[in-house]
Amino acid sequence: MEHTFGSSRKCISADQPSSMPPSGQTPDTSRVRSYPHGVNPLVMAADNGIGGASMDTIVLDYAQARDDQRRRVIGWLEGAVLAGAGILLPMGCFAASVRRYFGGPEFQRGEWFDCLTLVPGVLVSWPFAPLLFAATFAMAVGVIAPHRVVQSWLLRWALYSGAILAAQYTLIQAIAVVEPGAPLSVGTIVAVGAVGIATLLALGGLWLVPRLPRVKLVYWLPCAILMALAAVVFWRIAVPIILLGVMLGALVAPAVTLAAYLRVSFIVRQLAQQEPRAVGRVGLRVPLVWLTTYGVAWVIAVINAIDLYNSLPKTPPDC
Repeated sequence: MEHTFGSSRKCISADQPSSMPPSGQTPDTSRVRSYPHGVNPLVMAADNGIGGASMDTIVLDYAQARDDQRRRVIGWLEGAVLAGAGILLPMGCFAASVRRYFGGPEFQRGEWFDCLTLVPGVLVSWPFAPLLFAATFAMAVGVIAPHRVVQSWLLRWALYSGAILAAQYTLIQAIAVVEPGAPLSVGTIVAVGAVGIATLLALGGLWLVPRLPRVKLVYWLPCAILMALAAVVFWRIAVPIILLGVMLGALVAPAVTLAAYLRVSFIVRQLAQQEPRAVGRVGLRVPLVWLTTYGVAWVIAVINAIDLYNSLPKTPPDC
């Protein structure tokens, strides 16, 4: 006879010998035996209430809940959007700036932000590549299995650092677009405010993604096919719209990436507060090592930016 309650299991068998227990023991004495579902589970002998002629064996086998049995924290649609914004988008921007960053100067203009706007280019910012790859890896793990990130302080910090890197590039892009006249000026305040507004709008969009009504994939495919056919037929109208969308997407790409890392970091932070083991694993070694690497990367990037700026022509290319 077997009863199962959740993860606990109780087995009762009546094949025990009818002999009385040894002297000094009572029928309800606990014994430990090997059991196929675990190492030495608890086995209890008890009187079956029929004259003590036979014994019942009660086996308690407690199994812990596995990670794959937990409820999925991030849905598939939200996970796809977060992966695109936090992994594919920064990788695409990094690859697009292999030769030069579109917001950087083409000649030596003498502006205070010229060297700063050269930093996003790969020729200058390659020292940040290891930190970027670590952040994207932590984002991938966080989207697929957030509990894995919670259990590793190294992955958690790599995920949090992704928000720092995204904020860095978002601010540089805003300065490149606004071109303030001085570090402390109205233009700088406008650039910082634009970063905040764009990030909040992106966060709002990511917050709405898991709350959208669920639509089956079979309904999305006809819409996608019809939109593609319409773009081919009306290509004269579609091409400018696509180009404008790409330009706007490039402008707000760092802010969208920043919003994605903030969103996943918030989810992981909430999960970490529910697990005491995660709180106990917090240390200072990982942040100190990361800050040291980050500082060295900035020193090398500034040196590279100065060398690249000195190699630029001193007059506009058209002159």
